[in-house]
Amino acid sequence: MAPMKGLTVFIADLRKCRSHEDEEKRVNKELANIRTKFKEPGLNGYNRKKYVCKLVYMALLGYEVSFGHREAVDLVNSAKYSEKQIGYLAISLLMEEDADYGRMVVAAMSRDIHDTNEFNVSLALNAVSNICTREIAEVLTQDIVAQLLSPAASMFIKKKAALCLLRLLRRYPEAVNAQQWAARVIPYLGHRDIGVTLSVASLVTALAQQFPEDTRKAASFAVRRLKSLVIDNEYAAEYIYYKVPAPWLQIKLLRLLQYFPAPESPELRSLLLSILRHIIDVSQDTPRELQQMNAQYSILFEAINLGIQLDIDQGLMQECAVLLGRFITSREINVRYLGLETMAHLAA
Repeated sequence: MAPMKGLTVFIADLRKCRSHEDEEKRVNKELANIRTKFKEPGLNGYNRKKYVCKLVYMALLGYEVSFGHREAVDLVNSAKYSEKQIGYLAISLLMEEDADYGRMVVAAMSRDIHDTNEFNVSLALNAVSNICTREIAEVLTQDIVAQLLSPAASMFIKKKAALCLLRLLRRYPEAVNAQQWAARVIPYLGHRDIGVTLSVASLVTALAQQFPEDTRKAASFAVRRLKSLVIDNEYAAEYIYYKVPAPWLQIKLLRLLQYFPAPESPELRSLLLSILRHIIDVSQDTPRELQQMNAQYSILFEAINLGIQLDIDQGLMQECAVLLGRFITSREINVRYLGLETMAHLAA
């Protein structure tokens, strides 16, 4: 975004103020000037953007900004990305839940979510997550689900859509009607893109906490995705963290499986047992770097917690007990603490 001279000068003036009283006088003077400018006919997009930026800056400094919201909505409706970006920023910071212009904002968001320009879609999804009113949850949830499931949507948009749904679900669980679309989202745990899977895993975990019966089939998808990571080594090089493949995804999937009972299918049960044993075997190698150790131990402790939770094999439990005995004698305080905490879980 090109710098705006008027905004730069205003910020410089405020920084030159030697006292809070001087700053307040300069702010009040600028507020009066902006009010006057907004009343003038034919205000162009550049000046509207500049004045709204000034209002946002004053709001960030802690001053009350009680006008300019309509102008921010006008920016949101602009065809120019730079104006739309500032409009969404202002709305996210200044909009109150019961604002009388709320419906105009929701209409603009709906239009941008269906836009073919993914940058406009991204701006709308970011704003939905930041503002997150009940009306937005009730009106836009299905549109966001459609973006997540759309074969035409990019991986970038799918990730944002999944995290946006997670935000709405946590804020207004009764307004998003999650049971209507949860089953369609779960298969994305097996998506080829690890970034999408990571975002969807967070969403499905939240769904499993609220609707465990409706999301039980997520367990099979999680087990098979873990197999592809841990045993089959199917991952892109950019997701390797200090020789550990996608540790955050492994942890999320292991944690997700703790919300479900042990698999009834012998094949799935055997596969899960193989995964847990493989994680334990890999942990026997002493990591050379602290970051690798942290990643491996984080996965290992989550795997042990899952093994304890499901109790699917006595031999596995004995291996876990031996490992925990080694951890509680470790010189690393954090490892000792986690070992004791997990040992308490095993003994419970």
